[in-house]
Amino acid sequence: MWVAERIIPQQEKKTMEETAEVCLEQLIQRSLVQVSSRHPNGSIKDCQVHDLVRDLAIHEATKENFISVFPKPQDSVNHLDRVTRRASLQSNCTEYIDYVTPTTRSLFWFGQGSDIPMYSEFKLLRILEIDYVKDFELRGIDRLIHLKYLGIKFCSRLKFSNGCSLGRLKNLETLDLRETDLDNDDIPMGLWTIDTLRHAMCGESIVCGPPSNAHLRNLQTLDCISVSDAWKNQVPCLKNLRELGVVNRHAKNFDGVASLLGTLSHLLSLSVENRVEGQYIPKKIVYPTMIPNYQNLQSLSLWGRWSKGVTLEASSFPPHLVKLVLSDSELRQDPMEELGKLKNLKKLKLYGKVYIGAEEMICPVGFPVLENLYINLDGAESFTVKEGSEGVMPKLKHLENDGEFIALYMPPELEHFDKYY
Repeated sequence: MWVAERIIPQQEKKTMEETAEVCLEQLIQRSLVQVSSRHPNGSIKDCQVHDLVRDLAIHEATKENFISVFPKPQDSVNHLDRVTRRASLQSNCTEYIDYVTPTTRSLFWFGQGSDIPMYSEFKLLRILEIDYVKDFELRGIDRLIHLKYLGIKFCSRLKFSNGCSLGRLKNLETLDLRETDLDNDDIPMGLWTIDTLRHAMCGESIVCGPPSNAHLRNLQTLDCISVSDAWKNQVPCLKNLRELGVVNRHAKNFDGVASLLGTLSHLLSLSVENRVEGQYIPKKIVYPTMIPNYQNLQSLSLWGRWSKGVTLEASSFPPHLVKLVLSDSELRQDPMEELGKLKNLKKLKLYGKVYIGAEEMICPVGFPVLENLYINLDGAESFTVKEGSEGVMPKLKHLENDGEFIALYMPPELEHFDKYY
């Protein structure tokens, strides 16, 4: 959003997102912003501001006509008639929409309402954020040709109007549909023709991935899209991609995904999910280090069965991996001994039938820097952490056991984690 507002300057050899991260860290150092949580690699995941800082920010922003918040605080009721470039609607949209002027550049809507009426009046919008709204239709969204940021999050039964084409939004940089349910079968056509696109977070929306002839040289985030069979022979150009999430809903194989991975030299985060019955995730995706340029991968999530005969080997994982998620891998080898050898792993999540070789999973030693362990297993009755010669999990801070019938057996120094947190 800062990038779309052009608040962030372009610095040499840095993306604007990297510069924005530095700015955010500076605000944190000045105690103006508080960190709620961080990713295992140290980057900021969630943040917040103190209520007094928020009140001060609203007061100063209103006085300077930087943004108008509706309903208005009592000390700013005299500004109701002032033209503002940014408007935040904190409740029913239809009640306050009349205060939004045609010159508004950024519109934030948090609350209730059936839709935003008359998009044609807001042709100068650069930013549109809609959160926590139910049963509404996006009418004329493709007429907002200056739009750079479109965020529609935590909404249900969203519907794009008939004939809508996102390809008309030639300046769009960010599309964020996380935790939003589409009433249509798919996102409107034309998304992959926008060469200014930097971030596409489609959540669980059923959206086909970029076609093989797509040239999205600015795209950094692509999460989450369906595997395309067309990638087998030719892959889209996504050379600056940092984060990728793919789901196989119908493709015959993962060859296209493996081919695409071979072209991504800047990738830091990879998530692969298979939903096709009877299909396996191939070894070249399980171990992305088999593909060149993957030494920098920091986060890896694999949802689905591994190919038969593939064994887990710590030496085959990226050396800088800090987060690993395994779900329904159906391994016949207890993975904990090998996973314990990952020297930089800080977060480990295990879901479903990760191990089907026995009813007990044993962690003998290792995990020198592991801080977060999440367990939600099927097919196993117990998870045992044994004390080794050099200790095990010495840095552990959080342990969560969501397995309904999984018994945890911990060494004395970790017994206080044997519970939900």
